[in-house]
Formats: sequence, structure tokens, C-alpha cells
Amino acid sequence: MRIRGKVTALSQYFIDYFRVERLERGISAKKLSIGIAPFEGETLVGQIEYEYSSAKYTSTTLKKALNYFCLTMQDLLPDELLDDDQLIEKTRIPILKKMSVKAAFNSLIEEGFFDIPRLRSEITAYYNSFLEQEDHKEDTYFSAQLEELCNEGKLLKLKDDDADDKKGKLIRFVRNKELKED
Repeated sequence: MRIRGKVTALSQYFIDYFRVERLERGISAKKLSIGIAPFEGETLVGQIEYEYSSAKYTSTTLKKALNYFCLTMQDLLPDELLDDDQLIEKTRIPILKKMSVKAAFNSLIEEGFFDIPRLRSEITAYYNSFLEQEDHKEDTYFSAQLEELCNEGKLLKLKDDDADDKKGKLIRFVRNKELKED
């Protein structure tokens, strides 16, 4: 069994904040790594976000990430006090509450969720599993974003010609494995 990395609550907050920021903008971990630490390799951000590593943003990489996203420290700092400065287990939750649908789907693509074809109902059920019951979404809520990801070439539509539903053919969405990452 793997042992999760340990970081402070503030470090976890920074990790989640920049992960959401890059996913919102459709930036890969590799591209952000090159942007903030070109001499440390292209896996720095991936190591920082990896839950089984204790890697975190240093004061230098934190400043560079703020500059990369044109943000200030005021933008970054949490509105509420976090727990004492004790080590906690590192997490990597695929869908965080503050994520837009675009960022959530970019996260799911990175996590491999779309490596197998998924029906819209499966996508909705998985997305909703990260939300409180009162925040659950309907299948149609995701239509525009799924179409946009198809138009960008990140996802492909697969039509099941053998299975008819009431509205026509069932459509599954799958990651476009031919698309090169930055």
C-alpha cells in the first residue's frame, strides 16, 4: 500500500488553487512546469500535484506561478483561516467544488476517466458524486461543454449504431488519444 505524501493545509490549498487555475485555462501540468521552472524539468507540477509525494510549491515556484497566471498574493490567500500548521495527508480530488465544468472535464481527461467511452449519464453520475445532493446537475447541463471539448479535439464522439434510445443513437465520449499534449 502506498503512503500518501504529507503537506500542511496551506500547502494543500496552494496545490488545489493552482490546479484549478491551470485546468480552468486548459493548461497541462507539463506546460505549467516549463513556464514556472524551465530548468527543473517538465514534471515539477505533476510531482507537486501527485498525492503520493510530499512535493509542494516553494516560495520561488509560488511566486513564479502567481506571475504565470498574472495573479497577486492577495488573489491566492484563503479567505478563512486554515487548520494549524500540522502535516496532513495530501489529496488529489478529481473534481473540486470551486471548479467550473470545463476545469472538471479537463481534470477527468487528465485522470484517465475518458480513456474508455462514457455515456452522458455516466459522466453526470460521476460528476455528481463529488457534489452535495442539492448541487447535482442533469445530463443536459454538460452538453455544451462536451461539444466544446469535441470541437477542440480533446474528446471524440462514438455513436452506438446497435443501441437505440428514445432520441436516437446513444453517444459515448472518449479521449482523443491522437491529440498531442503540450
